[in-house]
Amino acid sequence: MLQHNRVIVLRTVRFKENSLIVSCYAREHGRNTLLVNNAFPKGKKVGLNVYFQPLSILDVVYYYRPNAEMYRVKEVTPTYAFTSLHLNPIKLTITIFLSELIYRTVREQETNQHLFSFIESSVQMLDNLNTGVANFHLIFMVQLSRYLGFYPLNRWSPEEPYFDIKNGVFCGVEPAHGFVLEKQTSKLLSNVIDTPMLNPEMLSLNQNQRQILIEAIASFYRFHLGSGIRFRTLPILIQLFE
Repeated sequence: MLQHNRVIVLRTVRFKENSLIVSCYAREHGRNTLLVNNAFPKGKKVGLNVYFQPLSILDVVYYYRPNAEMYRVKEVTPTYAFTSLHLNPIKLTITIFLSELIYRTVREQETNQHLFSFIESSVQMLDNLNTGVANFHLIFMVQLSRYLGFYPLNRWSPEEPYFDIKNGVFCGVEPAHGFVLEKQTSKLLSNVIDTPMLNPEMLSLNQNQRQILIEAIASFYRFHLGSGIRFRTLPILIQLFE
């Protein structure tokens, strides 16, 4: 049975001589794995592999079978013509990191229209950004946690200056369990939470603050999703902003 779906590319692996295995997040059925045959044609012809860049948004037609582990693609059409996402070095590095972030944290195969729309619109926002690009991934990480079930429950205040990683709240005293951010980092995190994704330039951060924040948010993710989660592209992203 043929299935029409819109997907966001998360990861690709070359398979045999000219095929591609694509991990993606789909509008229908959540996480999917696609098999793209003849992705690398011989000669100078352009292959289908050029469509499957990190966070590319594609309309695909594939052969669907219930309970199958992988679906063979019949047709693929780019949905959104990016202008800078894969050409701007900073945006490309952020894109690679965000695709790994989604790949490692979003595993469900159930349809989640709200999550798909969030990711799709976020990718388009990043492509269109002219200012504040260096802050975008921080805002995205915090907002994604809303869909993963551990979004912070309140905001920083002078009376509640510590962020409790375990319980996801800002609190007045450092909790005994020790999973807590110190005051300055907690305030920075609250600023990220309050910054609209469309206006990342409103977030005033230096390089050191960005590094502290991304490591703090990554720790928040690991606590709630499992300490074994490691983002391999995170050191590259940190190095980019040094």
